[in-house]
Amino acid sequence: MPAEIKLPVHVRAGDTEACWGSVTVSLTNGRVEESTFRREMAAFLRAAADHLEKPGEPHEEVPDATAHG
Repeated sequence: MPAEIKLPVHVRAGDTEACWGSVTVSLTNGRVEESTFRREMAAFLRAAADHLEKPGEPHEEVPDATAHG
């Protein structure tokens, strides 16, 4: 089983900060590949933007972006 690292995602606007969830990425040779991190973070932010733009609509639950790579 490959090693993984879970990175919390915090969003701050002015004095208000909240943890919106986390991104889990696999380690390759003990490192996180930049391309993997970018892909997973982009998927997380797309899901967050969808929730912000359409707050009243049902959304697919995205516990972490790895499942949507």
